[in-house]
Amino acid sequence: MRIGRASYRLVWVLLAPLIFGLHAAIADLRTPTPEEYVEHVGGDATIVAAGEFKLDGYALYCGTRPTVVDSTLDDYGAAYPGYLIMNLKLLARVSTPVKLWIYSHECGHQFRGPDEATADCFAVQRGRRQGWLSSGGVEEICEFIRPAKGDSMHFSGSHRCEKMRQCFSDRKVH
Repeated sequence: MRIGRASYRLVWVLLAPLIFGLHAAIADLRTPTPEEYVEHVGGDATIVAAGEFKLDGYALYCGTRPTVVDSTLDDYGAAYPGYLIMNLKLLARVSTPVKLWIYSHECGHQFRGPDEATADCFAVQRGRRQGWLSSGGVEEICEFIRPAKGDSMHFSGSHRCEKMRQCFSDRKVH
């Protein structure tokens, strides 16, 4: 059976809306750029260029990734592919080692992926190497996360704490 040109046109007319609709749906699923994120949340959200973000006098960096400061974020920090988000209002409630650990934990997701234990280890080892984290600071972090209940993405706070103590004393990179 031979399909004529009119049949191809009919198939295209019927499939085009589906194809373009699917493309639009996929585009909506992608991670927003930092600029799109700031535009969406509005308010006082701002972008801080890579290497220019500071907490308690410490200049922090996560490779070439910028940091979005968003006081409406429902957590202390978050990581989107290509950038970090920090809530300075919540961070003001915690000690310097905890703040720096939170930032470094989110940065760990950028370099090591979504695993929480790996990001925790990345953060404490970075803090040890850079000199801003002592064993006492690890205990401050443990106090901070101790109440955390486990969920599908996180172990309980006490379990995470034990793993971080091991990572802090371990000289190997995880």
